[in-house]
Amino acid sequence: MSTDRRDGLIALIVFAVALWVNLAAVPTTEFHRDEPRWIHRARFVGELTDPTGPYWRSRELMWGQPPLGSYITGWGLLAQGRDILTNDLYNFHYGEAWNRRHGTMPDERDLLAARRTNSVVGALLAVGVYFIARGLGGRVAGLVAAVMLIPHPLAIYLSSLSGSDAALGLALAGVTLAAMAMADRPTWPRAVLLGVLLGLGAAIKLSPLPMTLPFVGLGLVLLWQAWRAAGPDQARARARSAAIGWKLLPLPAVAFATFVATFPYLWPDPIGRTLVLFRFRAKEMFNQGEIWPELNVNGPVDALSRVGNWFGDLDSTTGRLGSLLAWSAGVDWQPNGIDLPLALVGALLLAAATIRHGLASRQAMAALVLGSQVGLVVVGMRADFARYLLPVLTAQAVCIGLAAGGGWDLLRVALTRPGVDPLAESEPEREAVESFGGRGAPVAGARG
Repeated sequence: MSTDRRDGLIALIVFAVALWVNLAAVPTTEFHRDEPRWIHRARFVGELTDPTGPYWRSRELMWGQPPLGSYITGWGLLAQGRDILTNDLYNFHYGEAWNRRHGTMPDERDLLAARRTNSVVGALLAVGVYFIARGLGGRVAGLVAAVMLIPHPLAIYLSSLSGSDAALGLALAGVTLAAMAMADRPTWPRAVLLGVLLGLGAAIKLSPLPMTLPFVGLGLVLLWQAWRAAGPDQARARARSAAIGWKLLPLPAVAFATFVATFPYLWPDPIGRTLVLFRFRAKEMFNQGEIWPELNVNGPVDALSRVGNWFGDLDSTTGRLGSLLAWSAGVDWQPNGIDLPLALVGALLLAAATIRHGLASRQAMAALVLGSQVGLVVVGMRADFARYLLPVLTAQAVCIGLAAGGGWDLLRVALTRPGVDPLAESEPEREAVESFGGRGAPVAGARG
Protein backbone atom coordinates (compact mmCIF):
# COMPACT_ATOMS: atom_id res chain seq x y z
CA MET A 1 0.00 0.00 0.00
CA SER A 2 1.38 3.44 -0.95
CA THR A 3 2.15 6.05 1.70
CA ASP A 4 -0.70 8.30 0.54
CA ARG A 5 -3.26 5.47 0.60
CA ARG A 6 -2.07 4.32 4.00
CA ASP A 7 -2.40 7.83 5.43
CA GLY A 8 -5.81 8.17 3.80
CA LEU A 9 -6.98 4.97 5.47
CA ILE A 10 -5.62 6.04 8.85
CA ALA A 11 -7.29 9.44 8.49
CA LEU A 12 -10.60 7.74 7.72
CA ILE A 13 -10.28 5.57 10.83
CA VAL A 14 -9.36 8.60 12.97
CA PHE A 15 -12.41 10.45 11.65
CA ALA A 16 -14.75 7.50 12.26
CA VAL A 17 -13.52 6.92 15.82
CA ALA A 18 -13.64 10.62 16.71
CA LEU A 19 -17.12 10.99 15.24
CA TRP A 20 -18.36 7.95 17.16
CA VAL A 21 -16.95 9.33 20.43
CA ASN A 22 -18.41 12.79 19.82
CA LEU A 23 -21.86 11.58 18.76
CA ALA A 24 -22.06 9.28 21.77
CA ALA A 25 -21.75 12.34 24.01
CA VAL A 26 -24.33 14.48 22.17
CA PRO A 27 -27.46 13.36 24.09
CA THR A 28 -25.84 13.65 27.52
CA THR A 29 -23.84 16.89 27.19
CA GLU A 30 -25.06 19.45 29.70
CA PHE A 31 -27.07 22.28 28.16
CA HIS A 32 -25.22 25.57 27.77
CA ARG A 33 -27.10 28.83 27.43
CA ASP A 34 -24.92 29.88 24.48
CA GLU A 35 -26.40 27.07 22.40
CA PRO A 36 -29.80 28.72 21.75
CA ARG A 37 -28.06 31.78 20.36
CA TRP A 38 -25.95 29.73 17.95
CA ILE A 39 -29.04 27.90 16.78
CA HIS A 40 -30.97 31.18 16.45
CA ARG A 41 -28.20 32.57 14.24
CA ALA A 42 -28.50 29.61 11.86
CA ARG A 43 -30.80 31.95 9.91
CA PHE A 44 -27.68 33.88 8.85
CA VAL A 45 -27.49 31.38 5.97
CA GLY A 46 -30.87 32.45 4.63
CA GLU A 47 -30.10 36.14 5.10
CA LEU A 48 -27.10 35.82 2.77
CA THR A 49 -29.58 36.11 -0.09
CA ASP A 50 -29.94 39.80 0.91
CA PRO A 51 -26.47 40.77 2.16
CA THR A 52 -27.22 44.50 2.11
CA GLY A 53 -30.59 44.15 3.81
CA PRO A 54 -31.68 45.48 7.21
CA TYR A 55 -31.02 42.18 9.03
CA TRP A 56 -27.25 42.75 8.88
CA ARG A 57 -27.58 46.04 10.78
CA SER A 58 -28.65 44.36 14.06
CA ARG A 59 -25.87 45.28 16.49
CA GLU A 60 -26.80 42.70 19.13
CA LEU A 61 -26.49 39.86 16.64
CA MET A 62 -23.52 41.17 14.67
CA TRP A 63 -21.27 42.28 17.52
CA GLY A 64 -21.43 39.03 19.47
CA GLN A 65 -19.57 36.73 17.08
CA PRO A 66 -18.38 36.69 13.46
CA PRO A 67 -20.75 34.75 11.18
CA LEU A 68 -18.98 31.64 9.88
CA GLY A 69 -19.77 29.52 12.95
CA SER A 70 -23.44 30.42 12.46
CA TYR A 71 -23.23 29.54 8.76
CA ILE A 72 -21.85 26.12 9.69
CA THR A 73 -24.71 25.60 12.15
CA GLY A 74 -27.24 26.59 9.49
CA TRP A 75 -25.73 24.36 6.84
CA GLY A 76 -25.68 21.48 9.32
CA LEU A 77 -29.35 21.97 10.16
CA LEU A 78 -30.30 22.07 6.49
CA ALA A 79 -28.23 18.95 5.74
CA GLN A 80 -30.22 17.09 8.42
CA GLY A 81 -33.59 18.23 7.10
CA ARG A 82 -34.18 20.92 9.72
CA ASP A 83 -35.32 24.52 9.18
CA ILE A 84 -32.92 27.44 9.73
CA LEU A 85 -35.78 29.57 11.13
CA THR A 86 -35.52 28.28 14.68
CA ASN A 87 -36.02 29.78 18.13
CA ASP A 88 -36.14 33.49 18.95
CA LEU A 89 -33.12 35.18 20.49
CA TYR A 90 -32.33 33.74 23.93
CA ASN A 91 -32.35 36.30 26.75
CA PHE A 92 -29.36 35.87 29.08
CA HIS A 93 -31.01 37.95 31.79
CA TYR A 94 -33.50 35.16 32.52
CA GLY A 95 -33.31 31.43 33.15
CA GLU A 96 -34.30 28.46 31.02
CA ALA A 97 -37.90 28.37 32.28
CA TRP A 98 -38.55 32.00 31.31
CA ASN A 99 -36.90 31.54 27.90
CA ARG A 100 -38.87 28.38 27.27
CA ARG A 101 -42.14 30.21 27.96
CA HIS A 102 -41.16 32.98 25.56
CA GLY A 103 -40.09 30.71 22.69
CA THR A 104 -36.36 31.35 22.85
CA MET A 105 -35.34 27.78 23.76
CA PRO A 106 -34.51 25.67 20.68
CA ASP A 107 -36.52 22.64 19.68
CA GLU A 108 -34.83 19.51 21.03
CA ARG A 109 -34.43 18.18 17.47
CA ASP A 110 -32.70 21.40 16.40
CA LEU A 111 -30.42 21.25 19.42
CA LEU A 112 -29.36 17.68 18.66
CA ALA A 113 -28.90 18.44 14.96
CA ALA A 114 -26.67 21.43 15.76
CA ARG A 115 -24.64 19.33 18.17
CA ARG A 116 -24.24 16.56 15.58
CA THR A 117 -22.95 19.17 13.14
CA ASN A 118 -20.28 20.14 15.63
CA SER A 119 -19.43 16.47 16.16
CA VAL A 120 -18.47 16.23 12.51
CA VAL A 121 -16.35 19.37 12.83
CA GLY A 122 -14.60 17.93 15.90
CA ALA A 123 -13.89 14.69 14.05
CA LEU A 124 -12.33 16.64 11.18
CA LEU A 125 -10.19 18.47 13.73
CA ALA A 126 -8.82 15.11 14.93
CA VAL A 127 -7.89 14.31 11.31
CA GLY A 128 -6.15 17.68 11.02
CA VAL A 129 -4.16 17.03 14.19
CA TYR A 130 -3.12 13.64 12.78
CA PHE A 131 -1.77 15.21 9.58
CA ILE A 132 0.04 18.03 11.40
CA ALA A 133 1.93 15.65 13.68
CA ARG A 134 2.38 13.18 10.80
CA GLY A 135 3.98 15.87 8.68
CA LEU A 136 6.34 16.89 11.48
CA GLY A 137 7.31 13.62 13.13
CA GLY A 138 6.04 10.61 11.21
CA ARG A 139 3.07 8.31 11.34
CA VAL A 140 3.50 7.28 14.98
CA ALA A 141 3.52 10.96 15.97
CA GLY A 142 0.30 11.52 14.04
CA LEU A 143 -1.48 8.55 15.57
CA VAL A 144 -0.45 9.45 19.12
CA ALA A 145 -1.53 13.07 18.58
CA ALA A 146 -4.98 11.94 17.43
CA VAL A 147 -5.25 9.50 20.33
CA MET A 148 -4.37 12.26 22.78
CA LEU A 149 -7.04 14.58 21.37
CA ILE A 150 -10.04 12.33 20.67
CA PRO A 151 -10.82 11.08 24.21
CA HIS A 152 -9.87 14.29 26.01
CA PRO A 153 -12.87 15.54 28.02
CA LEU A 154 -12.59 19.09 26.67
CA ALA A 155 -12.43 17.89 23.05
CA ILE A 156 -15.47 15.68 23.56
CA TYR A 157 -17.40 18.46 25.30
CA LEU A 158 -16.75 21.10 22.65
CA SER A 159 -17.46 18.60 19.86
CA SER A 160 -20.83 17.61 21.31
CA LEU A 161 -22.05 21.15 22.00
CA SER A 162 -23.62 23.65 19.64
CA GLY A 163 -21.03 26.39 19.23
CA SER A 164 -18.03 27.52 17.21
CA ASP A 165 -15.01 26.48 19.28
CA ALA A 166 -14.46 23.22 17.40
CA ALA A 167 -14.81 25.11 14.11
CA LEU A 168 -12.08 27.51 15.21
CA GLY A 169 -9.86 24.55 16.08
CA LEU A 170 -10.46 23.05 12.63
CA ALA A 171 -9.68 26.37 10.93
CA LEU A 172 -6.41 26.71 12.87
CA ALA A 173 -5.46 23.13 11.96
CA GLY A 174 -6.04 24.05 8.33
CA VAL A 175 -3.87 27.16 8.76
CA THR A 176 -1.07 25.02 10.23
CA LEU A 177 -1.20 22.51 7.38
CA ALA A 178 -1.33 25.27 4.77
CA ALA A 179 1.66 27.02 6.34
CA MET A 180 3.65 23.79 6.35
CA ALA A 181 2.75 23.12 2.71
CA MET A 182 3.73 26.66 1.75
CA ALA A 183 7.13 26.18 3.37
CA ASP A 184 7.62 22.98 1.37
CA ARG A 185 6.74 24.66 -1.92
CA PRO A 186 6.50 28.46 -1.68
CA THR A 187 4.09 29.33 -4.49
CA TRP A 188 1.65 32.21 -4.65
CA PRO A 189 -1.44 29.96 -4.77
CA ARG A 190 -0.34 28.30 -1.52
CA ALA A 191 0.33 31.68 0.06
CA VAL A 192 -3.11 32.92 -0.96
CA LEU A 193 -4.67 29.74 0.45
CA LEU A 194 -2.92 30.38 3.76
CA GLY A 195 -4.26 33.93 3.87
CA VAL A 196 -7.78 32.79 2.99
CA LEU A 197 -7.75 30.17 5.75
CA LEU A 198 -6.61 32.79 8.26
CA GLY A 199 -9.50 34.99 7.12
CA LEU A 200 -11.99 32.14 7.45
CA GLY A 201 -10.66 31.45 10.92
CA ALA A 202 -11.24 35.10 11.80
CA ALA A 203 -14.78 34.75 10.47
CA ILE A 204 -15.34 32.14 13.21
CA LYS A 205 -13.50 33.92 16.02
CA LEU A 206 -11.51 37.13 15.72
CA SER A 207 -8.20 35.78 17.03
CA PRO A 208 -6.74 34.54 13.68
CA LEU A 209 -6.54 38.14 12.42
CA PRO A 210 -3.80 39.10 14.94
CA MET A 211 -2.06 35.82 14.05
CA THR A 212 -1.16 37.32 10.67
CA LEU A 213 1.32 39.68 12.33
CA PRO A 214 3.80 36.96 13.40
CA PHE A 215 3.76 35.72 9.80
CA VAL A 216 4.72 39.21 8.62
CA GLY A 217 7.48 39.31 11.23
CA LEU A 218 8.83 35.96 10.01
CA GLY A 219 8.66 37.18 6.43
CA LEU A 220 10.76 40.23 7.26
CA VAL A 221 13.32 38.07 9.07
CA LEU A 222 13.55 35.73 6.07
CA LEU A 223 14.05 38.65 3.71
CA TRP A 224 16.79 39.97 6.00
CA GLN A 225 18.41 36.51 5.96
CA ALA A 226 18.26 36.43 2.18
CA TRP A 227 19.85 39.87 1.96
CA ARG A 228 22.60 38.90 4.40
CA ALA A 229 23.43 35.58 2.74
CA ALA A 230 26.49 35.73 0.51
CA GLY A 231 28.46 33.36 -1.65
CA PRO A 232 27.45 30.99 -4.44
CA ASP A 233 27.02 28.09 -1.99
CA GLN A 234 24.09 29.94 -0.38
CA ALA A 235 22.33 30.99 -3.57
CA ARG A 236 19.63 28.35 -3.33
CA ALA A 237 18.95 28.97 0.35
CA ARG A 238 18.90 32.73 -0.29
CA ALA A 239 16.34 32.34 -3.08
CA ARG A 240 14.17 30.10 -0.92
CA SER A 241 14.16 32.47 2.04
CA ALA A 242 13.29 35.39 -0.22
CA ALA A 243 10.51 33.41 -1.93
CA ILE A 244 8.83 32.57 1.36
CA GLY A 245 9.49 35.99 2.90
CA TRP A 246 7.80 37.94 0.11
CA LYS A 247 4.78 35.63 0.16
CA LEU A 248 4.20 36.09 3.89
CA LEU A 249 3.98 39.89 3.75
CA PRO A 250 0.55 40.12 2.04
CA LEU A 251 -1.13 37.67 4.45
CA PRO A 252 -2.86 40.35 6.60
CA ALA A 253 -4.44 41.91 3.51
CA VAL A 254 -5.62 38.56 2.12
CA ALA A 255 -6.94 37.42 5.51
CA PHE A 256 -8.74 40.71 6.14
CA ALA A 257 -10.30 40.73 2.67
CA THR A 258 -11.56 37.18 3.21
CA PHE A 259 -12.90 38.06 6.64
CA VAL A 260 -14.78 41.08 5.32
CA ALA A 261 -16.15 39.12 2.35
CA THR A 262 -17.82 36.62 4.68
CA PHE A 263 -19.53 39.25 6.85
CA PRO A 264 -22.03 41.65 5.20
CA TYR A 265 -22.26 43.72 8.38
CA LEU A 266 -18.72 44.95 7.73
CA TRP A 267 -19.18 46.01 4.14
CA PRO A 268 -20.22 49.68 4.72
CA ASP A 269 -17.10 50.36 6.87
CA PRO A 270 -14.73 47.33 6.96
CA ILE A 271 -11.99 48.80 9.15
CA GLY A 272 -14.19 50.83 11.49
CA ARG A 273 -16.67 48.04 12.13
CA THR A 274 -13.91 45.47 12.60
CA LEU A 275 -12.46 47.70 15.32
CA VAL A 276 -15.94 47.86 16.88
CA LEU A 277 -16.01 44.05 16.99
CA PHE A 278 -12.61 43.87 18.69
CA ARG A 279 -13.55 46.54 21.25
CA PHE A 280 -16.83 44.81 22.00
CA ARG A 281 -15.11 41.44 22.42
CA ALA A 282 -12.46 42.92 24.72
CA LYS A 283 -15.16 44.55 26.86
CA GLU A 284 -17.12 41.30 26.95
CA MET A 285 -14.07 39.36 28.12
CA PHE A 286 -13.41 41.96 30.82
CA ASN A 287 -17.03 41.84 31.97
CA GLN A 288 -16.90 38.07 32.29
CA GLY A 289 -14.11 38.40 34.82
CA GLU A 290 -16.10 41.04 36.69
CA ILE A 291 -19.33 39.02 36.76
CA TRP A 292 -17.58 35.86 37.97
CA PRO A 293 -14.73 37.09 40.22
CA GLU A 294 -13.64 33.55 41.03
CA LEU A 295 -12.98 33.03 37.29
CA ASN A 296 -11.15 36.32 36.79
CA VAL A 297 -7.68 35.85 35.29
CA ASN A 298 -5.05 38.31 36.48
CA GLY A 299 -2.57 38.36 33.62
CA PRO A 300 -0.55 35.80 31.63
CA VAL A 301 1.11 34.15 34.64
CA ASP A 302 -2.28 33.45 36.19
CA ALA A 303 -3.53 32.26 32.79
CA LEU A 304 -0.68 29.74 32.56
CA SER A 305 -1.53 28.40 36.01
CA ARG A 306 -5.18 28.03 34.97
CA VAL A 307 -4.09 26.11 31.86
CA GLY A 308 -1.96 23.86 34.06
CA ASN A 309 -4.92 23.28 36.33
CA TRP A 310 -7.27 22.34 33.48
CA PHE A 311 -4.86 20.08 31.61
CA GLY A 312 -3.04 18.64 34.61
CA ASP A 313 -5.35 18.38 37.61
CA LEU A 314 -8.84 18.41 36.08
CA ASP A 315 -8.78 17.06 32.51
CA SER A 316 -6.15 14.95 30.83
CA THR A 317 -6.01 12.06 28.41
CA THR A 318 -3.20 10.29 30.25
CA GLY A 319 -5.16 10.59 33.50
CA ARG A 320 -8.23 9.05 31.88
CA LEU A 321 -6.17 6.23 30.36
CA GLY A 322 -4.51 5.56 33.73
CA SER A 323 -7.90 5.47 35.41
CA LEU A 324 -9.22 3.09 32.74
CA LEU A 325 -6.26 0.74 33.17
CA ALA A 326 -6.72 0.79 36.95
CA TRP A 327 -10.45 0.09 36.55
CA SER A 328 -9.69 -2.90 34.29
CA ALA A 329 -7.49 -4.26 37.08
CA GLY A 330 -10.25 -3.74 39.64
CA VAL A 331 -8.67 -0.69 41.24
CA ASP A 332 -10.45 2.62 41.83
CA TRP A 333 -7.75 5.19 41.04
CA GLN A 334 -7.95 8.70 39.58
CA PRO A 335 -4.35 9.71 38.76
CA ASN A 336 -3.26 13.16 37.67
CA GLY A 337 -2.28 13.25 34.02
CA ILE A 338 1.15 13.90 32.56
CA ASP A 339 -0.11 15.49 29.34
CA LEU A 340 1.65 18.81 29.95
CA PRO A 341 5.13 17.38 30.72
CA LEU A 342 4.90 15.19 27.60
CA ALA A 343 3.79 18.18 25.56
CA LEU A 344 6.74 20.20 26.86
CA VAL A 345 9.12 17.49 25.61
CA GLY A 346 7.46 17.61 22.21
CA ALA A 347 7.60 21.42 22.14
CA LEU A 348 11.33 21.30 22.85
CA LEU A 349 11.79 18.77 20.04
CA LEU A 350 9.87 21.05 17.67
CA ALA A 351 12.01 24.01 18.74
CA ALA A 352 15.17 21.96 18.15
CA ALA A 353 13.89 20.88 14.73
CA THR A 354 13.15 24.51 13.87
CA ILE A 355 16.70 25.52 14.78
CA ARG A 356 18.07 22.61 12.79
CA HIS A 357 16.02 23.12 9.63
CA GLY A 358 15.87 26.91 9.75
CA LEU A 359 13.13 29.51 9.69
CA ALA A 360 12.11 28.70 6.11
CA SER A 361 10.95 25.21 7.07
CA ARG A 362 7.72 23.43 7.79
CA GLN A 363 8.88 22.99 11.37
CA ALA A 364 9.23 26.76 11.79
CA MET A 365 5.82 27.38 10.23
CA ALA A 366 4.12 24.85 12.48
CA ALA A 367 5.89 26.23 15.55
CA LEU A 368 4.79 29.75 14.59
CA VAL A 369 1.11 28.82 14.25
CA LEU A 370 0.93 26.56 17.29
CA GLY A 371 2.91 29.00 19.42
CA SER A 372 0.76 31.94 18.30
CA GLN A 373 -2.39 30.03 19.22
CA VAL A 374 -1.14 29.33 22.72
CA GLY A 375 0.24 32.84 23.13
CA LEU A 376 -3.01 34.54 22.11
CA VAL A 377 -5.01 32.40 24.53
CA VAL A 378 -2.64 33.06 27.42
CA VAL A 379 -2.33 36.80 26.77
CA GLY A 380 -6.00 37.36 25.96
CA MET A 381 -7.54 35.12 28.63
CA ARG A 382 -9.62 37.17 31.05
CA ALA A 383 -12.01 34.53 32.41
CA ASP A 384 -11.22 30.94 33.29
CA PHE A 385 -13.60 29.25 30.85
CA ALA A 386 -12.32 25.93 29.53
CA ARG A 387 -13.95 26.44 26.13
CA TYR A 388 -11.30 29.05 25.28
CA LEU A 389 -8.55 26.44 25.63
CA LEU A 390 -9.19 24.21 22.62
CA PRO A 391 -6.33 25.81 20.60
CA VAL A 392 -4.02 25.02 23.52
CA LEU A 393 -5.33 21.46 23.61
CA THR A 394 -4.68 20.91 19.91
CA ALA A 395 -1.13 22.26 20.25
CA GLN A 396 -0.65 19.99 23.27
CA ALA A 397 -1.85 16.93 21.34
CA VAL A 398 0.52 17.67 18.45
CA CYS A 399 3.47 18.16 20.80
CA ILE A 400 2.75 14.92 22.67
CA GLY A 401 2.63 13.20 19.29
CA LEU A 402 6.04 14.63 18.45
CA ALA A 403 7.45 13.41 21.76
CA ALA A 404 6.11 9.93 21.04
CA GLY A 405 7.38 10.03 17.46
CA GLY A 406 10.84 11.09 18.58
CA GLY A 407 10.95 8.32 21.15
CA TRP A 408 9.80 5.78 18.55
CA ASP A 409 12.52 6.89 16.10
CA LEU A 410 15.22 6.56 18.76
CA LEU A 411 13.94 3.12 19.70
CA ARG A 412 13.90 1.92 16.10
CA VAL A 413 17.42 3.14 15.50
CA ALA A 414 18.67 1.55 18.72
CA LEU A 415 17.02 -1.81 17.95
CA THR A 416 17.63 -2.12 14.23
CA ARG A 417 20.90 -0.28 13.61
CA PRO A 418 23.28 -0.80 16.53
CA GLY A 419 26.27 1.47 16.47
CA VAL A 420 24.46 4.27 14.64
CA ASP A 421 24.11 7.61 16.37
CA PRO A 422 20.46 7.61 17.62
CA LEU A 423 20.32 11.40 17.39
CA ALA A 424 21.07 11.37 13.66
CA GLU A 425 18.16 11.83 11.25
CA SER A 426 16.28 8.55 11.07
CA GLU A 427 14.52 7.08 8.06
CA PRO A 428 11.04 7.67 9.58
CA GLU A 429 11.88 11.35 9.98
CA ARG A 430 13.04 11.64 6.36
CA GLU A 431 9.91 9.80 5.22
CA ALA A 432 7.75 12.23 7.20
CA VAL A 433 9.46 15.26 5.67
CA GLU A 434 9.24 13.93 2.12
CA SER A 435 5.73 12.50 2.15
CA PHE A 436 3.77 15.60 3.22
CA GLY A 437 3.40 18.39 0.70
CA GLY A 438 6.43 17.43 -1.36
CA ARG A 439 10.09 16.94 -0.57
CA GLY A 440 11.70 19.12 2.03
CA ALA A 441 13.93 21.78 0.45
CA PRO A 442 17.20 23.19 1.78
CA VAL A 443 16.90 26.14 4.08
CA ALA A 444 19.19 29.01 4.93
CA GLY A 445 21.61 28.36 7.72
CA ALA A 446 20.80 24.89 8.15
CA ARG A 447 -15.55 24.64 30.07
CA GLY A 448 -17.44 27.87 30.54
